[in-house]
Amino acid sequence: MKSLKTHKIKIPIGNPDIGKEEIQAVVETMRSGWFTQGEKVEQFEASFAEYCGAKHGVAVNNGTAALHMALAALDIKEGDEVITTPLSCVATTNPIVYQNAKPVFVDVDPATLNIDPALIKRKITRRTKAILPVHLFGHPIDLDPVIEIAKKHGLYLIEDAAQAHGAKYKGKRVGSFGNISCFSFYADKLITTVEGGIALTNDEELADKMRLLRSFGMSKHEKFQHSVLGYNYKMSDIHAAIGLVQIRKLDHNIESKRHNITYLKKRLKHTSLKLPLELDYAFNVYYVCHILTKKKKEKIVEHLERKGIETRPLLSFIPEQPPYKKYRYNLTDLRVAKDAHERGFYVSNSPSLTEKELDHLASTLNKSVGDAHR
Repeated sequence: MKSLKTHKIKIPIGNPDIGKEEIQAVVETMRSGWFTQGEKVEQFEASFAEYCGAKHGVAVNNGTAALHMALAALDIKEGDEVITTPLSCVATTNPIVYQNAKPVFVDVDPATLNIDPALIKRKITRRTKAILPVHLFGHPIDLDPVIEIAKKHGLYLIEDAAQAHGAKYKGKRVGSFGNISCFSFYADKLITTVEGGIALTNDEELADKMRLLRSFGMSKHEKFQHSVLGYNYKMSDIHAAIGLVQIRKLDHNIESKRHNITYLKKRLKHTSLKLPLELDYAFNVYYVCHILTKKKKEKIVEHLERKGIETRPLLSFIPEQPPYKKYRYNLTDLRVAKDAHERGFYVSNSPSLTEKELDHLASTLNKSVGDAHR
């Protein structure tokens, strides 16, 4: 794609809602004299776990750390295989490799772009230890068949819910189905702690193990005694203080995002663009507005950028990333994911988008599709 001239961004991909309450919470925490991991982190863990319907939360410094800690707690190690999606942020699979295990990719469902449960069985081997699906862009995967497969084959289930805060599967919030479920609180997520993540579980033993792992493997009751090789993945009270305010905004943010998508789908229903959907079993929180084109994606994206609408590629097709080429994946088994990556991109679905901005986005998309087909 041609390089574009610099311009003022009118609709950035992310626009975090950080206001006076969050600023005040940070100031109060700093003035308290304790702002590393402490009571605020414990409060945030309890509050977010309760929101998601899980018993235990272990907050960390980012979502990647949450996934790494989860895999380590489940003793995923060299020689093991973890089944996951080829279409995601590379943060989903990197922690598998950190553990010297191998990511095994299963193609995605063309409707949701989530891992296709019907294709999982054929990828299970004697080395398979876990299934790590992603609730991509805020739409839950079809969990029942995945849970059934995991139980039948004695596999762990790890939910990557980094983009799915508040999403529901058959009326129940995601994050409470897996052995461990992981979220990100990066600046562009549904709620943010600026940097941060959390692992949720209903297993007290796993929660205790993850708390040990995030703090150098050091026991809370025996300072500088390290029973296991741990990490420094702690969240600070400053970040947790922001998160406690943000949790109160989460349902409103979801409502706004759902309104935005309804508006855009109505305005764009006569175009050839494929916009996000919501299947019967799901409550989609629409993390972003991802779009699939029939052709000439580059021309559409260029037009949007010239009109001040920031875009992003449809995350990563991970098997083709340089660190993963050594595994020599059979890409013909991953055609749907590869095609979606080639035809897809996303734009903002910030809860703060105004009516004027939504109109600008819809009008520009309509015009860009018309121009692309000429």
